[in-house]
Amino acid sequence: MAEKSEEAQQEEQDGGVQVHVPPDLDYVYRDAFEVFVGRGDVVLELANHHRGMPGHVTIGNRIVLSIPNAYHLQQKLQQALHEAQLQLQQSLQAQQQAQGQGSGTGGYGT
Repeated sequence: MAEKSEEAQQEEQDGGVQVHVPPDLDYVYRDAFEVFVGRGDVVLELANHHRGMPGHVTIGNRIVLSIPNAYHLQQKLQQALHEAQLQLQQSLQAQQQAQGQGSGTGGYGT
């Protein structure tokens, strides 16, 4: 039996919603943010530090989420960061093992 593609698994996890990403979608770097929680929504303001005026930021995006979607975002972000941390730890362990095997003499020479 063939395994489901990553896209099909993601579609299933997201409740059957297909996501279409336009090929000309831009990546935008933001290095500051603020979060505001209201009665029925959460507002994320994404910004960049203003290089000409230290201590100031310029807001580039304002995103409004419902409370349930904000919790969903929190869970997805936490999961993604946890997985990235595990991968980094595994990579560092593999590097340490490779360095340990490559030395041979333990640094003492014979």
